[in-house]
Amino acid sequence: MLYAILIITLTVLVIYQNYQQQLAAYSSQVNQQIAQRNQLLALMQAQLLESKLEAIDQTLKLISSHPDFVSDPEPQTYLLRHYSINNPEMQALLHVNADGLLRYPQHLRGPLDLSGRDYFVVHQTTRTDKVYTSKPMLPGRGHEDPVLVISRGLYDAEDNFQGVIAAVIDIKTFSLALSGISVNAQLFSSIVHEEGEIVFRVPYQDFEPGQTLDYVTEHIKTDKLPLAGEGIYQRSNGDYYQFAYQTLPKWRLHVFVGENRAVVDELLSIYKFSHLRNSTLTALSLIILIVMTAWLIGRRLEINQQLIESKVALQQSYQRNQAIIKAIPDLLFTIDRSGKIVDFEQGESVPLLLPEEDFINKHISHTLPDFLARRTLKALHKTLDEGESDYYEYELNLVGNQHYFMARTSPINQNRMLVVVIDITERKKSEIALQWQATHDSLTKLPNRVLFYDRLNQAIAESARYKQPFCLLYIDLNDFKAVNDTYGHLNGDMLLILVAERIGDTIRESDTAARLAGDEFAIIINHSNYEEAQQVTEKLRQQLALEYELNEGVILNISASIGIACYPHDGKNADELISYADDTMYNDKRSTTAESS
Repeated sequence: MLYAILIITLTVLVIYQNYQQQLAAYSSQVNQQIAQRNQLLALMQAQLLESKLEAIDQTLKLISSHPDFVSDPEPQTYLLRHYSINNPEMQALLHVNADGLLRYPQHLRGPLDLSGRDYFVVHQTTRTDKVYTSKPMLPGRGHEDPVLVISRGLYDAEDNFQGVIAAVIDIKTFSLALSGISVNAQLFSSIVHEEGEIVFRVPYQDFEPGQTLDYVTEHIKTDKLPLAGEGIYQRSNGDYYQFAYQTLPKWRLHVFVGENRAVVDELLSIYKFSHLRNSTLTALSLIILIVMTAWLIGRRLEINQQLIESKVALQQSYQRNQAIIKAIPDLLFTIDRSGKIVDFEQGESVPLLLPEEDFINKHISHTLPDFLARRTLKALHKTLDEGESDYYEYELNLVGNQHYFMARTSPINQNRMLVVVIDITERKKSEIALQWQATHDSLTKLPNRVLFYDRLNQAIAESARYKQPFCLLYIDLNDFKAVNDTYGHLNGDMLLILVAERIGDTIRESDTAARLAGDEFAIIINHSNYEEAQQVTEKLRQQLALEYELNEGVILNISASIGIACYPHDGKNADELISYADDTMYNDKRSTTAESS
């Protein structure tokens, strides 16, 4: 009897221990799945949010870095208009002058005073060239939907504050973009300012600016939030939420992703009750009769079946997470600390440099070009050692076509890094085309006044350094107005095109020819003296005096007046050289007029 009691006691203890272990294992697996979902979604939304913010910031940088934007912004207003139209997530691009008055877009009731806005105050007082992210705010009277403002300060060559260029972001459109990345209805996301104020929620909800997330406000009183983290907190309605977050330090934002534990806790309670009931019945069966062993085995098989179903459910959850990753159109790499590619997901929008099998378990120095491998290793050390995200752009020639890419890195853990690669080829082509239009004359395709002054200053600096002279030719077509008046502006434009072609054929490739305005051209003859410049001038006179065949059979001749200025004899800077060349050109024009009369 004592022996039977001992056996039954040991059996009960074994059953109880097994119950505790399985309950703990199941709870751990469920909690781990929630944590993985939250971490993955927070990381993905942070990457997507950061990429969109970076794209807008690139627009601010491109506009503010335009050669004449700070010194003379009025002619460059088309840049603000162009970029504000082409970005659906941007309500407007603002240009605020140094006095805090809105210069663009112009307001119907006169210039708006924005000097009290936080983004203007920050750039005016700190004089920082970093991007600034504001708290959510209402744009003004009559607006019900809050917006987010990303801004950069404008400073002249002496570092004097000249105003602010800012992008007004439609919060609702941003929220809808992030809503495309979701797992289930129990998940929610909150984009929170570093000071605790909620910027917007995903899925989008109407809210009043000024609402805060208690978890952030409580932590900023004592210390700064880490770049990533997780936890559990109770909301005001009594529900518990398990959350994870990612921090975007540059943008002063946190991406919080939480999942309501009510459903999970209910499932755990059901599982706990069911498992406890089964264990109790098993123990009672052993105590009552050993003959119930067969029934106990049946119950044991049932328990095993439940475990199998739990594993299947976990496997399905893992496959669902993988499906989310595959749905992202970008290229994803997971790289360990040694530089080996341990995971790889190809996006539909990004072409591959090598077949997929040549990437997995290979070191990046064996799969990527040398320059790209070195830059990726640098980003790897920065991301894993300093815990900071990194991004860089590069270009590759794929199947005979030039492609531009932007790569972003984020830490997954202490030993692994996620790399997201985006194809930015079309955006780069637009930037290159815009840069060319800003520095060239659309009619003759020659450099315009902006690029000419840049080349002239370069020539002055090089000549001053190496003590080598150069000369400047200033060309004005004689009686060009008469051509326009007699034969029309189409023939006048064609004449200018042919003149530009003859100038380009006459000078060397190392020289620079530009159209300054109307019928005025200028040439920089590098590494030359006055005698050599005179030789080029005579060749130009001969070529430009040849017959021109224009539209509708019009044939005419035209001459040119040419002035010469040589550095450093005739001027020490660009204005002095151009003024001297202009004077000698007019002397030449007067001489030509006197001879013809």
